[in-house]
Amino acid sequence: MTHPMSVEVNMCTNNAADGSSSSCCWLCLGDGPDASGMPLTRNCSCRGSSGFAHLSCIIRYAEIDGRNSFQSTGNIGAAFQECPNCKQEFQNDLRYHLERARVSFIEKEFSNDHMVHLRALIHRMRVLDVKSDVDKAEGDQICFKMISIIDEMKGHPSMQRDWKSGGFMKMEAVVLYVVGLFHMNIGSEENLREALDYFRRAVDLFTLLGDEINMMTAKKNISKVEAKLHGVEVYYDEGSNLKFSQKQYNYWFEKLGEHHPITIRRGELYAHALYCSNQGVAAERLLTKLAAISRQVHGPTHNSTLSAASALKDIKERRVFIDSRKEWFHALRYENDGLSCVVKGPVVESAHGYEDHMMTLSLPITDVLPAPGTPVVCQGLSERAHLNGKIGDTQGFNGGQFEVHFEEAGLEPAIIKHENLRIVFELP
Repeated sequence: MTHPMSVEVNMCTNNAADGSSSSCCWLCLGDGPDASGMPLTRNCSCRGSSGFAHLSCIIRYAEIDGRNSFQSTGNIGAAFQECPNCKQEFQNDLRYHLERARVSFIEKEFSNDHMVHLRALIHRMRVLDVKSDVDKAEGDQICFKMISIIDEMKGHPSMQRDWKSGGFMKMEAVVLYVVGLFHMNIGSEENLREALDYFRRAVDLFTLLGDEINMMTAKKNISKVEAKLHGVEVYYDEGSNLKFSQKQYNYWFEKLGEHHPITIRRGELYAHALYCSNQGVAAERLLTKLAAISRQVHGPTHNSTLSAASALKDIKERRVFIDSRKEWFHALRYENDGLSCVVKGPVVESAHGYEDHMMTLSLPITDVLPAPGTPVVCQGLSERAHLNGKIGDTQGFNGGQFEVHFEEAGLEPAIIKHENLRIVFELP
């Protein structure tokens, strides 16, 4: 089957690395600006010279593909959202413009299909920046439009019988959630109160539908909004937050696969929850995996890769407490046959803590206490020699001894003297 514009997708994907050919639009084959003066663009997971196109060409292609898809499936396909070359979603400015074009196209040709219309409006809402007055005004209009469409649908006699079974209640719940999120992100007291109302209504519907993941997500946002309204910090139960993050990651993993940017982002949040629960080894291993997957599938400059790599860099910083100074530092490496540890700090939590204010010291290991959740390895044990070389996380510290929870299945937590532990700077 040929593409709607009868152009082979990979026509312009050769020799980018050696510069022997310039990039061109894979749709019109032009290598310069389009008729309106807009240059070639690419913001997906393509690499080399593949995937470049004019925005106008992508929109025209997506409209043709959308009409064909609607005739055969009742939906407009993924051409507004997904690059046909790499089969991955567009991102950043390109996604922003294409989501606007999708709404315009649907309102021009398919506005009578309320579900198709609502899906497009929801996707448009997700790329709006409430800090922009223009986007905020557009968001207000879309919120009003979505609620009006839902009310119109619910008022139709034929819809009432199948409202839950036909997927319409799920759409209503998602619309309420998205509208609540928009108001929460604006953040004024009036908007926060609006957000509470929409989130609570969404929770009621998600509960009726048995949609645990979205129900829990909406409840977490309710907690955030209530905390903002009362001027207090959000209370997080580390245990429940860890379970929730794991459920979310597993849900998106099963639904979209491990390589999808949403799955990778949920994996990051799960890794953060692991780290906050003092499970540094598991957190680092997960982030290492996510960063590698994203780099392989999406490339080194993709948003997902940059985010996962940044999170991994942060989590690999080994925080230590310097007993003699009563301050937190970062451990860098061992020297002097492992009897001394090079540290840098003190770690300053405020935004005004600059790198040039830090000092680098070499201190006896007896003065350097790993923070909870730090990856460590046992060494020099005689009575429990089977633990030598085993990696785990530090937990409680008391009287010169750490409780260590081991990575290897079947190994029970053990109390290990400080002198028999070494920080693992690079996990094997």
